[in-house]
Amino acid sequence: MPNCAHCGAKIARGARQCPTCGVTLSGRDQATLPGPGHAAAPPATDAMIGRSIIGQFVVRSKLGMGGMGAVYLADQPTVGRTAVIKVIHPWLSKDPEIAERFAVEARAAARLQNPHIVAIYNYGKLPDGTLFLAMEHIRGSTLAETLQAHGRIEPSRAVNIATQCCEALAEAHRRGVVHRDVKPSNIMLQARHQGPGFVKMLDFGVATIDEREPSPGRKPGTPCYMSPEQLAGEAVDGRSDLYSLAVVIYEMIVGQPPFLAPSPDDYARLHREVPPPAPSALAPEVAIPPALEACLMRALAKQPHARPQTAERFAEELWNSIMGNASSLQPAVDFSLPRPRPRRTRPWLGPVMLLAAAGLGLSAYLVLRNDEHGERRPAAAGATASATKAAPPRDPNAPDPLKAVLMTDSVVELEAELERAAVLSGRDAKALNVAMTNYHRRARAVPPGKDPQEHRRAVLAELILAWMRDPAPTQSTASIAELEAVFLRMNSPLDVKERRDMLHELKLREGAGSELIRTRLLEWIEQRGLDYQTGEPGAELVLEDEPATSN
Repeated sequence: MPNCAHCGAKIARGARQCPTCGVTLSGRDQATLPGPGHAAAPPATDAMIGRSIIGQFVVRSKLGMGGMGAVYLADQPTVGRTAVIKVIHPWLSKDPEIAERFAVEARAAARLQNPHIVAIYNYGKLPDGTLFLAMEHIRGSTLAETLQAHGRIEPSRAVNIATQCCEALAEAHRRGVVHRDVKPSNIMLQARHQGPGFVKMLDFGVATIDEREPSPGRKPGTPCYMSPEQLAGEAVDGRSDLYSLAVVIYEMIVGQPPFLAPSPDDYARLHREVPPPAPSALAPEVAIPPALEACLMRALAKQPHARPQTAERFAEELWNSIMGNASSLQPAVDFSLPRPRPRRTRPWLGPVMLLAAAGLGLSAYLVLRNDEHGERRPAAAGATASATKAAPPRDPNAPDPLKAVLMTDSVVELEAELERAAVLSGRDAKALNVAMTNYHRRARAVPPGKDPQEHRRAVLAELILAWMRDPAPTQSTASIAELEAVFLRMNSPLDVKERRDMLHELKLREGAGSELIRTRLLEWIEQRGLDYQTGEPGAELVLEDEPATSN
């Protein structure tokens, strides 16, 4: 196999450009000979050094090489500052599709204005057709370098870094830019004289500009940090970036990411199918706050709808988990999940039910009275069905007692209840994703004068009740892992630890993967959550004892 005369990298026969340094493999100075692996001439001088870029930047030195191209340090004499110039590989620059995509992504990234995003000064095409990007020069080290030097980072500092990343991601997501390659090497840390380090995120929008697949099965991004939907080649949104950031936080705290695999295909299988181990299980010597661990496990959910839905929400969850001030927050923004939910009573529910019963009694009296006067009505078909399955039409203007019950919950509790409603009504994960997308769209349209959190709760309550009153004809097809997640997140009289113990005992008894576990989980989800007939929480959760055997 021949070697590149410029950088010495091995290249495939017939290649026109070196896949490592990007030089064109033609001409006397760049000629490469096949055979024993030696170049025809010593490495040539990098032609970019000393070159003027659009009359504004003068390239001073080479900083490194990446998958997309080379990175250089340059001076910008007119304003007296340094800049970083990223030059895209020639074979990428000359592709019209990639050149067009580069212009779109670079323009979008240049509009991002946030202290935690590396500023883009200029972008365009050089006279020879090479695409370039001029950006802010950051003095500091990458998070990858910091982790390599120190192994891991204290949880409080990790949260500080992550929340700054959330601020950058929130700005990008608001403007429709998805990073797609959040990883430690794209996070820069700057030391400050006072206070914690300052974070700058790199490569927004242009990190994976080459989204063609040069080899079968290759996906843009870094498999170790990619979300399940990104690894599956599906459309991604900001929630994919939050999954990747959760992997980075996990690595900061534990010292390694949740999954280690030898190949991209193995990473795809792990991220898509295998639940991540709890951080405390991999690093028992680290004092990881339980709320922080729960926050990370939620952000690492396989389904996007089960994660924090925005970067702002994720940041608040992280701060809440590390600061331990959940009690000082209003219920609508209580983000420590999963959390215990005490069995609560609703003293106002009795009068509501009493009024409902009185209304039914009055209706019965009027029917009997009509019967006595010979005004009998024909019996309706299915009159013997239960009230929940054949409920009379409800006046849309009358208060809905069940909606009032649901509205006492927080937004986070209602999002968990929507997942439970999906299982009970036979909806699949796709339907839940669609519902969550519609919910977030409706939640943004807050009516004038209405509290945003109250509006969000109302939208969620309406979605839940619509599903419960119109179940799908088929039973839930959710997997055991998905049912476990719903069971642990849903509102229940028992706290999460007790429910985990129940699951552990059930698995020991029945064996992991047993279909009986799925059956029992469906029963628990139906019976132990909110009762949609009474509005009360489910009964205490008890794992039935083994039947007694007689001697």
